[in-house]
Amino acid sequence: MVALGRWRATQPKVRGHAGFRCNVLVSTLANASWGNIAKEFLGARRNVDQLQTWTNTLMAEGWREALEEVDETALASRAEPFGLRAIPAGALIVTAGVDVQRDRLEVVFIGHGRDELFVLGNAVIWGLPEDDGTWAELDELLRSTWPHPNGGVLRIDAAAIDAGDGGTMDRVLSFCQPRFGRRIVAIKGASGNRPAIVPSKTKGSKLFIVGVDGEKSRLLARLARGAGIRFSRDLELRYFDEIASERVVVKYIRGVPTRLWERKLGLRAECLDATVYAIAVRGLVSINLTRREEDLKGAPAMKPAPRVIQSAWMKR
Repeated sequence: MVALGRWRATQPKVRGHAGFRCNVLVSTLANASWGNIAKEFLGARRNVDQLQTWTNTLMAEGWREALEEVDETALASRAEPFGLRAIPAGALIVTAGVDVQRDRLEVVFIGHGRDELFVLGNAVIWGLPEDDGTWAELDELLRSTWPHPNGGVLRIDAAAIDAGDGGTMDRVLSFCQPRFGRRIVAIKGASGNRPAIVPSKTKGSKLFIVGVDGEKSRLLARLARGAGIRFSRDLELRYFDEIASERVVVKYIRGVPTRLWERKLGLRAECLDATVYAIAVRGLVSINLTRREEDLKGAPAMKPAPRVIQSAWMKR
């Protein structure tokens, strides 16, 4: 079939210029048999990121996002009865993203499964970034453990803390460096076509660079399709406003159409940023999910903490 194939012009009116496109279906390599290609598709179709890669690299086709913005009310209506106190069975890895503000730290917890993301909860630590107490509270929060329904416990496998604000970078770096072994890392977001997370090229720095545009685009694709990401009922309502606070617009810069992220008027985006960081830092966790499942099933279940009832008389 390939040997007898021939190029056919689809735009014969175009003269003096020829463009060609072919996909993996015409490859004669053994690994590119149609059966193998079909298997790869079946494995990728449940995951938006993998399906996009399959479409781009094997089919040689562009990827079009379903929508350029999402509705926060529709997202909130999808909330389910799970959370940090009731981890879903599909969540095998937990990461955290921390957005640093002038008067608080915004924290988002993400559970990662084989094909799905679970937004498990969000928290706010009030305090100035210059105060030791603010970071001590964050350290305690990042040491939390939660029982898994299959047995055993989950803890934070990695955390990304925003150091992009020049005024707080030194404080964030000083917090993260002694905790680097726990995969608690300082990050800085960067726009443009970049990998999800890579070490900074600055010598002697343990700063990581997060490609926020790409991560936001992949997150938007999940949100728009209503698949691949699930939400806890424990999330504050403002979380849904903030995660839907930006949209993609196309603006012409020096005559070239460029996709840019634009904040919706009057909305904040701390939860969106923290979510992006928590998703990106998953790239630093090289854990075999099958082994993690086996470890959880083989570990004894963690008993819930006893309930303490305080008498109102003691407060007199």
